Amino acid sequence: MKRLLLILFILCATACVSYAQEAGGSVYNRQGRKTSGVVTGNLATVDANTSTYSSFIEANVMVNVKANEYIAVFGLAQEGATVADSNQKLDAQLKQFIASLESLGVKSNDIFVDFIAQNRVYDYGVAGNTATEKLSGFEIKKNVAVHYKDKALLDKLLAAASKAAIFDLIKVDYIVSDMTTVRDKLLEEASRLIKKKEESYARLLNIKLKPSSIIQEKYNVFFPSEMYSVYTAFESGNVGYNDNVRVVQKRKASTFYFNPLNVSEFDMVVNPVNVEPTVQCTLFLKVKYVQNP
Repeated sequence: MKRLLLILFILCATACVSYAQEAGGSVYNRQGRKTSGVVTGNLATVDANTSTYSSFIEANVMVNVKANEYIAVFGLAQEGATVADSNQKLDAQLKQFIASLESLGVKSNDIFVDFIAQNRVYDYGVAGNTATEKLSGFEIKKNVAVHYKDKALLDKLLAAASKAAIFDLIKVDYIVSDMTTVRDKLLEEASRLIKKKEESYARLLNIKLKPSSIIQEKYNVFFPSEMYSVYTAFESGNVGYNDNVRVVQKRKASTFYFNPLNVSEFDMVVNPVNVEPTVQCTLFLKVKYVQNP
């Protein structure tokens, strides 16, 4: 028993080392694998309502799709002594930004200004040992959504935003306009895989099954904005414990990386290799079979 446990420990340790060798800096803040969310049950069971032997054949497929349209959302905020003052500042900023967008060929119907909030702003007045909170002004927040099709245009949008003193790019939505074709492709591939498994069972195991019903058909879509992970890579020294030493730490930079779904949970991945982030569409299909006499 001890020898078996030792062998298992060595195998597990070897697997961990080999995995870390190619993980890069993300090993410092590993967040675990993402999952498509499918829940797979036993492939074979007995129907509780009948004595007929039943079996389930599953297929989990994914397709990586490049987006053909995008929506970038920028955040704007201005403060002023009065509502009119802050609104005037924000309108001037918006006018400059929209003029720059139109010079880039962005049409007016591809720009939408969304009013977000109007807030009171408070500050403190200090007199002697007393700090009293008081109203100091107002803040207005608006978002600007910009629709475009050329992915390379984003750099120019950022430059136009910076000229208007807009530095908050909230998000970029990836849009696949023909999602119906993508779903048809997923269903076609999943059905083909299930049929292939059925034929393999009959040829290799002499198990003849007949399809009875679809138990589960679950589609999912994962957009790039949802699939980024953060990590910070660094090694720190140790100065030891000393009351007379003041430790001044340096700021450690964090960064993000695109962390797509793990392909290991899928029977098939269409268009598996992509340099750029893609929209990941998945289908989990589960079909019930009964024994064919």
